Amino acid sequence: MMEERSKLREETVLPTSEERELPEFNAMQRVKRRFFAMRNGDLAQQMADRGARYRINFGLNMPQISDIARDFLAGGCERESLPETFDMADFARRLRDNRSTRESMLIAPMLFPVEDLTQEEALEWAKSVATPEIADVLCLKLLRNFRDAPGLMTLLMNEDDALSRYVGLRLGLNLLQSNKVAIDSLLHAVEMEESRGVALTASVCRQLRDEISFMTE
Repeated sequence: MMEERSKLREETVLPTSEERELPEFNAMQRVKRRFFAMRNGDLAQQMADRGARYRINFGLNMPQISDIARDFLAGGCERESLPETFDMADFARRLRDNRSTRESMLIAPMLFPVEDLTQEEALEWAKSVATPEIADVLCLKLLRNFRDAPGLMTLLMNEDDALSRYVGLRLGLNLLQSNKVAIDSLLHAVEMEESRGVALTASVCRQLRDEISFMTE
């Protein structure tokens, strides 16, 4: 009990007055207010019932999260109130690292400037994912646009942990649909993954096989 109370106190430490003045703090508060205003408890409960467990889940759908992201990017209504020097890349990292909240982790890759992405950080983003849902959005919104996405895909497909390989396979699906990867090499990777017999990656392997079959008919 004492340990639980100590953990709760650590998680609820109030920010200092100096921290409250930072643009990053204000932007984070705005994002969270937008999440809260659109919250859908029924959808959050449905996701939990299907096994999607997040400590905080506002129940937003992807179009809603995408709309909020657009408001924080160039030309958006929220972006206009931020200073010109606002570091969007760092802000996206802060959202990504807010691992208690589903929507924070989902909106993060929508905000990160892909031109700032290095191979090292792309790998860091890929390894940060907590669930397949976050992996799907990360690949669709950020990693598929990375200049060396095929190389990143290969690295991830050879990782030991299944979730990293899931990210690699999901990225492969995005690249396949954009004609940015060789079908033969991708098919070989799918066969290797299927031989592992891992439930987590089975669905994306089936998707890849279906897509390859369609493209080679």
